[in-house]
Amino acid sequence: MDRFSRLEFGDEAPQKGPFSGEPIRDADYFYKEAMKYWLGGDYELALRNYSRVLECDQTRFEAWAGQVLMLVELGEYREANLWADKALGFFPEHPELLALKAIACARDARLDQAVAYSDNSIAKDNPTPWVWLARAEVFLNRKSPISESCLSKAVGSAGELAGVIKLEAGRLLQRKRNFVLAAQYLKEVVQMLPKSALAWYELGRCQAALGLSDAVQSFEQSVRLRPGWEQAQAELNKVQNKGFFKRLLGK
Repeated sequence: MDRFSRLEFGDEAPQKGPFSGEPIRDADYFYKEAMKYWLGGDYELALRNYSRVLECDQTRFEAWAGQVLMLVELGEYREANLWADKALGFFPEHPELLALKAIACARDARLDQAVAYSDNSIAKDNPTPWVWLARAEVFLNRKSPISESCLSKAVGSAGELAGVIKLEAGRLLQRKRNFVLAAQYLKEVVQMLPKSALAWYELGRCQAALGLSDAVQSFEQSVRLRPGWEQAQAELNKVQNKGFFKRLLGK
């Protein structure tokens, strides 16, 4: 989804207003805020900012797609499909919106519908990495070997989107308990997107599942980047306590 192609992640100061010195709160401002919160794992605030983008400019495809994706992340699968349909009114038959509907259906255990939407999205010209990624998820749910090929195509065609595509690929593999491959992707992601609390958190989860002590450092970095994130702090406490008891038993 093209919303990631201009990713700056807070490195560039927002444009200032001519008199107040405050940032100009236009579509670009809210888009950057949405991206910041998405990569910080704060889906609620990301959703709110994508909605603000659309209040400023309803023609921003990346904001429609981002809004649908955040609803999926929040588990609001029926709502995600509803907003995808609204977006399709502006962007008829857009393959990435169809792919998002496929993901929403797959996570809502409506697998036949997920396959149908994925088939439709992949039939369009020049499928994007996000279309391949969605198809990988749909067929991974069905335990099909097709998923491996689709995941490879998503990553191989990512280009400047490599960071976020690999982040999503790693998260998908982690949900399917392929922790070794997921960790490989996520190690690359934290090099590409070092300020993403979400990437460090997901890497930590993979490392913890594999029994690696590196999980402590990953969760610590996630908490540093997003202070007060209860999920990351809980995972950090868990691996620290596990390490303490291991050392105690060793003595």
